[in-house]
Amino acid sequence: MLAKKIAFNSLIAATVRVAGTGLALVVIALLTRYLGREQWGEYAIMMTFGSIFSVLAELGLYQLMVREISRPNADEAKIIGNIFSLRLVIGLFIFLLAPLVSLLFPYSALARWGILIGSLGFWLMSSGQVLMGVFQKNLRLDKVALAELAGRVAQLLGVWWLIKQQSGFLPLVSVFVFSAAVNWGFLIYQAKQLIAWRPQFDWAFWRSLLRRGYPLAISGVLSIIYFSASSLILSVIKPPAEVGIFRLAYKVLESLIFFPAMFAGLIMPLLSRFALGERFKFQQVFQKSWDVLLIFTLPLVAGAALLAQPIVFLLGGRQYSEAAPVLSILMIAVAAIFLSTLFSYALIALGQEKKIMMTAGAAVIGNLLLNIFLLPRYSYLGAAWVTTVTESGVALALVFFLWPIIKNLSFKKALKSFAATVLMVMILWWGRGQNTAWLISGGALFYFLTLKILGGFSWQEVRSLINSQHD
Repeated sequence: MLAKKIAFNSLIAATVRVAGTGLALVVIALLTRYLGREQWGEYAIMMTFGSIFSVLAELGLYQLMVREISRPNADEAKIIGNIFSLRLVIGLFIFLLAPLVSLLFPYSALARWGILIGSLGFWLMSSGQVLMGVFQKNLRLDKVALAELAGRVAQLLGVWWLIKQQSGFLPLVSVFVFSAAVNWGFLIYQAKQLIAWRPQFDWAFWRSLLRRGYPLAISGVLSIIYFSASSLILSVIKPPAEVGIFRLAYKVLESLIFFPAMFAGLIMPLLSRFALGERFKFQQVFQKSWDVLLIFTLPLVAGAALLAQPIVFLLGGRQYSEAAPVLSILMIAVAAIFLSTLFSYALIALGQEKKIMMTAGAAVIGNLLLNIFLLPRYSYLGAAWVTTVTESGVALALVFFLWPIIKNLSFKKALKSFAATVLMVMILWWGRGQNTAWLISGGALFYFLTLKILGGFSWQEVRSLINSQHD
């Protein structure tokens, strides 16, 4: 009965997150059409800046919370209360720096005001997201998804109303802040329903957290450098319109990569439990996670790459047609991010955060060199290739570090998923030019039916992975 309840909650979470992603893409479609290429580029600059400072404020605290509250006999209320307070306080100082740092860049006054207003929303989002560990530990990501959906609905309604009123750029940025506040309030309320916690200010405990979390904090800072460097450098050397083209395709990437984070977050408590003393069970959980992740990754990446042009037309209209090849290139990066997310969470569970830090450091150096060489000449296409090469390199490095533990990894189901994906791509190619929604839904249905026939997909495996949480 418990397993059915967990499976139901996971299904609800996934469904609601898909709906939330759909609403986010609708918001993008409204903004790109209303603002035009130039002001959408200014909006993209604001989002890029906020995302960078969000990661600077993380300090590895989210992953640390998941690991620590998953350990036996953990004092959950103390850990949650202190990590939440630490993120809130540090985030306040970091986000106050964002508008000041923006003065060092050749941005317009409009973009700088956008960064100033938007920083409040990113601060709220950052402090709320650290509570994800609470929901993952209790397998209640449905509550997180509902909070996100509430924020997305608030943003969609606000954007729609302001566009109807012919409002300007800054009111639309303010709607983002309002939606972040809605999401923040929902997360805090729901987290308190699961565990009776309150904000705590134990300075000694804070020092202990920072000592244990510094490799993750440094890794996070390095990761955001190579993750956002292309957008940031592009915003300095190219006009806002070209930034907008790149960021339109990049928003699709950002909308998709929460799926592996959500999935890996569910698996993290299991990996943490088995990492120290039950290595065989650790390998079993990793194998099942690998199989499930690839089942969804391969068709998603291949399908989106093939349908890049109609997807871009849906989001921004034909005025953003140059974003289609950018999106096709970035889908390779999406595949790499999907896999590296699982690899990094496994290394964290094993207490090997320093290897992630080393990988991120090397990625930063390579990324910056590629950006300096390619962006001035190839603009948004160069930025897409830099992102893809960097993320692929990170995934390969992480699997290298993890390989001594997962060297018996089976690729049997991966090959079946690949075969079903190839057949799906053939069907999509044959039907190109038809209605995009029908192609996406029909392609997904064909893929899963084909995979079922090939014996590459079984809900029993997903259920057994869920049941392991309570073995």
